[in-house]
Amino acid sequence: MTSGQTSTPPVGRTGSSNGLAVAALVTGVAGILFALLVPIVGVVLGVVAIGLAVAARRGGVRSGQATAGLVTGVLAVVVAVVTMVAAYALLT
Repeated sequence: MTSGQTSTPPVGRTGSSNGLAVAALVTGVAGILFALLVPIVGVVLGVVAIGLAVAARRGGVRSGQATAGLVTGVLAVVVAVVTMVAAYALLT
């Protein structure tokens, strides 16, 4: 070892984070919340979350965040559709 080298590892995060997976998860959770209040926005956010999760999983690494984003996106779409059908049934 020369005098310029050190044996300590660099300080920082050791794990890698997939930005698309995180975005899919956040969008999916927001889609579930909006699906209960404004179902059209919930459907849009759910579809965006599904697209982001599929793009994140296509990279070859199937992270838990990408899978959670996919599940929350699908759940947002389902909850929004159920909310729309219930609102239609109550208002007609």
